[in-house]
Amino acid sequence: MDIRGNIGRPTMTNIPTVSESVNTTPLLVGLSIIQQKFKQGEIPSMLLEAYQIIGNEHANRLLAIVQSTGTHAIFSFNVARLPPQTISDLAIDKIFPLDDTFELTAGRMDAQSNLQFSLKSFNDKPSEFYTSKGINSFENFQKHVNKAMDSYKTRLRWINQQQQNRNLTQSVDNGIVISPVEMSFKWLEAYQKQDADMIAIDRGIADGTKQLKKGETKFQDELRKREKDYIVYKNYRIYCATWNINSTPCPLSDLSLWLARSEDPPDIYVIALQELDVTPMAIGFSESKPDPGWNRKFLESLHKNAKYEQLTSVRLVGMMLTIFVRKELRPSLVRYSTQSVGTGMISFGNKGGVAVSVTFNDATLCFVNSHLAAHMHEIVARNQGFDTINRKCIFNDISGLRCISQHDHIFWIGDLNYRINEIPGIHLDRSNYESLLKFDQLVMEMRKENVFRGYTEGPIKFSPTYKYDPGTDNFDSSEKLRAPAYCDRVLWRGDGITQLSYNSVMEIRQSDHKPVYAEFTTPIKTKDFDLYKRVYEETLKSVDKYENDNRPQITVERTEIDFDEVTFNELVVRDFTVANNCHLPVEFSFEQKERRICEKWLDVEPKSGRLLTGSSMSIRVKFQANSETIADFVQKINSSKKKSVFDILVLQVKDGPHSFISILGLYRPSCFGLSVETLCQTERPVCEYVIEELNELANIKDKFRVSMPREFFLLIDYLYKSGTKTEGLFSLNRNYANSEKINQIRDWLDSWSNEDFPGSPHTAAEALLMLLESPKEPLLKPCAEQLLKTTTIEEALNLITRLSPPRRNMFFHLCLFLREGIGNKFYNVDEIATLYGDILLRKKSEQVKGIQDGRCRLLMLRFLHSDLGIFTRITNSILSDHHHEDT
Repeated sequence: MDIRGNIGRPTMTNIPTVSESVNTTPLLVGLSIIQQKFKQGEIPSMLLEAYQIIGNEHANRLLAIVQSTGTHAIFSFNVARLPPQTISDLAIDKIFPLDDTFELTAGRMDAQSNLQFSLKSFNDKPSEFYTSKGINSFENFQKHVNKAMDSYKTRLRWINQQQQNRNLTQSVDNGIVISPVEMSFKWLEAYQKQDADMIAIDRGIADGTKQLKKGETKFQDELRKREKDYIVYKNYRIYCATWNINSTPCPLSDLSLWLARSEDPPDIYVIALQELDVTPMAIGFSESKPDPGWNRKFLESLHKNAKYEQLTSVRLVGMMLTIFVRKELRPSLVRYSTQSVGTGMISFGNKGGVAVSVTFNDATLCFVNSHLAAHMHEIVARNQGFDTINRKCIFNDISGLRCISQHDHIFWIGDLNYRINEIPGIHLDRSNYESLLKFDQLVMEMRKENVFRGYTEGPIKFSPTYKYDPGTDNFDSSEKLRAPAYCDRVLWRGDGITQLSYNSVMEIRQSDHKPVYAEFTTPIKTKDFDLYKRVYEETLKSVDKYENDNRPQITVERTEIDFDEVTFNELVVRDFTVANNCHLPVEFSFEQKERRICEKWLDVEPKSGRLLTGSSMSIRVKFQANSETIADFVQKINSSKKKSVFDILVLQVKDGPHSFISILGLYRPSCFGLSVETLCQTERPVCEYVIEELNELANIKDKFRVSMPREFFLLIDYLYKSGTKTEGLFSLNRNYANSEKINQIRDWLDSWSNEDFPGSPHTAAEALLMLLESPKEPLLKPCAEQLLKTTTIEEALNLITRLSPPRRNMFFHLCLFLREGIGNKFYNVDEIATLYGDILLRKKSEQVKGIQDGRCRLLMLRFLHSDLGIFTRITNSILSDHHHEDT
């Protein structure tokens, strides 16, 4: 019966509506955003802005009372910004059900008049909060909490009364006893993960007490945890056979008496031989090649009602282990590997073990054949031999290294050489197996846990297998009269293994040992592929969510920063906010691309930072294309009809996902940054062109509308008239580079304005320098390197004539202008030579990085210091010749 649906239950105490709060507009906005976090029927009804102190920093919180199915809970949200603007600004931090374990305790007022209070549910420690001035008051929030608690207590009393009246004492949900009151809080389970390893917000990761498992490791861990959901166990028959052949040759008759004793055909055969060849040569060379004759004989002697093939065979001197499988099962044995270990003082391999590791479906099996130390008194040596094999036998599996004990099922067979102790004064009855086994060394050592810890051996109900006179069933009659012993054994380890038979074969008499066999049914883990596919997909999704929820993440206010219209030398600033609304502290930085995080015309501050949960930071992006960067910028911008991408910033979060932020804008063309040739092609002011038109003009190389750029002429003309008598007009310090008048001069030049010049001689001189240094190529290219090698003014001037007409005209015009100022002693010739040598040739010293090549200064001095008459005569002659050529 669903108690919550009973007709006639008491009316719930009404929770106050939003209208009761004072500042309703922000509250309504906040509630509408929080509502998106919850399902239909789960209603947030009241908010309180608060914060928590984590270390030395404040972390913003937003507390919300949420009601559903007649119960209430307080949700504490991490918030990237207050008030929240979108659902991404919110992340659930903690939940406090308003039940009989809930406590709200108001504390003292701190120095900033912020009230301290705590919330507590269950057995958790109280969570400390502080109020902040926001969309609601603590008193109003507390009033809502108290009314919700009154509602809960009223309902609880009513439920208890109904239980007494109807003798309804408990409800059962999936076999678990749950009270009706607890059932009413089940809606919170969607927000509180039960699996500690897969919790959406893992507190252990947040406080640093555990590491975040990543990728395939985490996925495989979770898949293994759900094995029960997709693994089934299928029983397979495993037949183990062991025989010490005492170096006898392979018999001509088949061995079916030993290998085909089972009623049904086995699925896997594990066949072990000892003393295959113990000659000095075999021992000395540690013979490791399996004997094909014996393996063929084995294959001929297997159960006739199935077809088998050899999986593998491994040998170490006298020990050989061969695995046969039914042909139809071979694809299920997905991989195998072999290993061998010699024991004893010399470890030549006459004693030791060989082993095979097999992966069968989803189970791992290990088969070991060992031959341990002989003689009655060598008990300790046999125990040590087992430990050595167990320790040193390591398989290199696809998933890593695996030792014997790390397999699901282990079968250890062979001549273990444990004997039967003779008790003085007592004659043992050799036909009484139980009395013999009381004194069996292996049984006694296993009982003491000195050897084969965790292994099992089935009941022995056959005669000792050693030592016989070869060719007979008689125990040793030689001079040594060796006591009978159960040397040849089969042991196993693993869950669910059932032994079907365990016996020796008396009819085979070639050796002094009798062969032994044992058959088992073994439950092999096998995937149900339909179930596995479903679990695989579910696990993949849950691990993906786990990794996303437990990775540091950052919320970027916007991923497109629009600068609108920009132009040369104009500083434009845009800000955007980054916030941390995940439960982990976040470290971020902008990724460097070729040693810079952004293009040269941009700057970003700060370039890195750290955000605690609930905190945010403003990032400032500045745009300013100056005379050093404008040409590269113009080259990158290919359109003025639509906004272009100036750059893409990569905001990287340590151990978290990256964000890509596009910087957009529209460029307003300027004469600064354009080539001399392009400026000589314009027939109207640059401000009336778009980039596409200027790009078309740049492709015209041979004919020009004017002999030199109008913008250059306008500056030179102004300086001729106003600046040639101004002292210190050109300075290496470039003191007027940041003058606000520069941009006014830019607009005056770009519009071919008829207004008075907006600047002064000093700002005009700086604008001239910027105009010369802003194009992609220096004015004297492509002759720069050749000019630096000249020794006379005649050689230099002849090279200048090879320049394009606009460059040639500009250079001569500039030189004449500078020479006049120098001649009137208003300009310092050394400063002029250094300054213009740098700009017109742009050659840096190869000896000292970043330092101007001294040859540039010397070349400019040659142009500025030569006899004016010679300079004028040569110049006029060259210009005259080229005038005829140009015509």
